[in-house]
Amino acid sequence: MFKIISYVIGAGVIGYVSYQYPLFSFVLVAALGLVLVYLLIAAVVRLFRKRFRGKWFHVPVAIISIILLGLLIGLARPLQEPVIESGNVAEDLEYAYTMDQGDRKNLKFFLGTFRQQMKERDSLRLNQVLELKRADKIAGGIDKFHAAFILHHNPGRDSTLYRQAYNLAKEAASDPGLADDFQVQWLSKATYDRWMLSIGKEQKYNTQGGVSFEVK
Repeated sequence: MFKIISYVIGAGVIGYVSYQYPLFSFVLVAALGLVLVYLLIAAVVRLFRKRFRGKWFHVPVAIISIILLGLLIGLARPLQEPVIESGNVAEDLEYAYTMDQGDRKNLKFFLGTFRQQMKERDSLRLNQVLELKRADKIAGGIDKFHAAFILHHNPGRDSTLYRQAYNLAKEAASDPGLADDFQVQWLSKATYDRWMLSIGKEQKYNTQGGVSFEVK
């Protein structure tokens, strides 16, 4: 009875944390891998020792079941809107950037089933940034950084958009107030490298690893 109560409480806690914190899904995946490795090793050892009984199997299976439940709850968590239109450019761009990063830390989008949804969300953010850019409403350094991040994640891998991302990121990096911001300075280099790769040239700062892109 005590075990059953423990499992129920454990499942409730895991489910709650999974629902509230998308990054926790990666912890669960790692834990699942460890339990499966343990299960495999234990099974082999017990088989060779001819002491293969079912009782030792119960706890690992219960843990796996709880982990899988947590993963399913995490995947079922509804996504926030990819963009907002508050009337405040800075807030809209910051929100788009936050969602861009949040989507890329969500286990859901590492699964092929949800890849198209990711592209659709990226496209909505991209269209918002392009509209603001055409209206010449992206002025502040941090706004340019947020916009550049969205542009360099354009789902079509368009080299023209990579160039625009680099121009915005370079301007953000030259802002005295952002001179010591590592991420802003990194993006200026990363967007340049991504742009170069997209037009068939070598990258300069080696920020992209072995990534290559189609020329658009």
